[in-house]
Amino acid sequence: MYQRIIPVAGLLTVGLISGCQTLPQAPDAQVGDGWSLVWHDEFSGQTIDREKWGFETNCWGGGNNELQCYTDRPDNAFIRDGKLVIRAQEESFTGPAEPLEWESEAGETTLPYTSARLRTLNKGDWTYGRIEVRARIPGGQGVWPAIWMLPTDWVYGGWASSGEIDIMEAVNLGGDEMAVHGTLHYGSDWPNNVSSGASYTFGDSDPTEDFHTYAIEWANGEIRWYVDDVHYATQRESGWYSQSPNADGEVVNYPGAAPFDQRFHLLMNVAIGGNWPGNPDETTELPVEMEVDYVRVYECPSARESLITCATKNRKAERVFGHQPPVISDAEIEFDPTLTEQDTVTIYGDEALPPFAFGQYVANGSVLMTELSEEDRGQVTQVQFNTDESVVYWQAPVGFDFSEFATVSFDMKIVSDLRESGGMIMKVDCFHPCSSGEVPFETAPVGEWRHYEFVLDDLLANPGSTLDLSNVNTPLVVSPDWGNQQGVVILLDNVVWSR
Repeated sequence: MYQRIIPVAGLLTVGLISGCQTLPQAPDAQVGDGWSLVWHDEFSGQTIDREKWGFETNCWGGGNNELQCYTDRPDNAFIRDGKLVIRAQEESFTGPAEPLEWESEAGETTLPYTSARLRTLNKGDWTYGRIEVRARIPGGQGVWPAIWMLPTDWVYGGWASSGEIDIMEAVNLGGDEMAVHGTLHYGSDWPNNVSSGASYTFGDSDPTEDFHTYAIEWANGEIRWYVDDVHYATQRESGWYSQSPNADGEVVNYPGAAPFDQRFHLLMNVAIGGNWPGNPDETTELPVEMEVDYVRVYECPSARESLITCATKNRKAERVFGHQPPVISDAEIEFDPTLTEQDTVTIYGDEALPPFAFGQYVANGSVLMTELSEEDRGQVTQVQFNTDESVVYWQAPVGFDFSEFATVSFDMKIVSDLRESGGMIMKVDCFHPCSSGEVPFETAPVGEWRHYEFVLDDLLANPGSTLDLSNVNTPLVVSPDWGNQQGVVILLDNVVWSR
């Protein structure tokens, strides 16, 4: 659920789906014997049990540019007829621009929808077992219900090097779209995170009308996904990883089943809009509700880590092979620690200034980056967007103090733009989730170079900005509008910071 651009959960990409299948509604095997119920909520009381559930209250947008404020009001979450109801509705609401635990100075912001996000953080935290939720989920354009898990202790670093487990996510349910998704997020801290998962497509049943049971069985080194006890997907530790700096600052691949060998807690929410589903439109009927009949967590007393004596397995389930960690270079990073004492710092001219390197984050599809020679300019970088969800950037593994600088500038030429409409955005990052936030800028006609200069004081004042100029590690991020990038080809040159 995080992207995700987290600025963590979350930071909310979104999961890359490796397959989509329709499986029989009756399970090949019954749920394995031997489970012991260790935590549950049947929602049989009159109010939500605050001993089991906490509320996130913010208008952050979940790291995915979502459009809702999460509240703890009875308007957005309540008990009705023995079920938990999470209601998302259209209403202007003002609240914290970032999660309260960040203790940031981002202030407040106003968004056009409200909803609720409940979590068991420090009230229900588990390592391994069966997590099961029976629910009826809402549909409609821009509607994004989710049942998912985040790490409690963030042992391996930020999102997503400490992992995320999506038990069930659905976007834009209705009509031809009748699938739910099970996904893992892992790898390195954003934007070097990756994800992998699979989908389950319903047959005759409509999950917006009928209750279904969504579950995972989480063993040491293996996680399995279920709908109504149908085991439809499996991922194993050979296809996930956690790669991040250790206490000595050395980048390492953590061993074993990391990051999915630590405590996680459960979250349930209904998001509106965002990078994955897109915004609501005239067809979206609000309010929408997710109804939860129960939440049950089991352990396998005779095999707490392997679950081998309790497991439910279906040989027809899809095996999701995931990703392998990138090679860790032994080369030392060479850079001049006094570079910000100069009047101008050229991050990229004919080549990148060490330790800054050109990189990309791609939620799906691909981005082709090449260097080529341009008359009267020398080397420039060409970027071809074969996706709708990506950014490119110059980034270093350490932060630099640019607090005495006044502007950041770059040159750009659009080589091709096949979109009917759409613009470009830039931003500056200071280790996720620290950022200036997205800043749109006007583009020149196709084939024409244009120089762009941005005043750093304006980036500091950008709504939602948390920019810390004393710790900049990503001096430029550029992309076409998120969700509308396919077919754009640009050239970039002369990335310069000036006093």
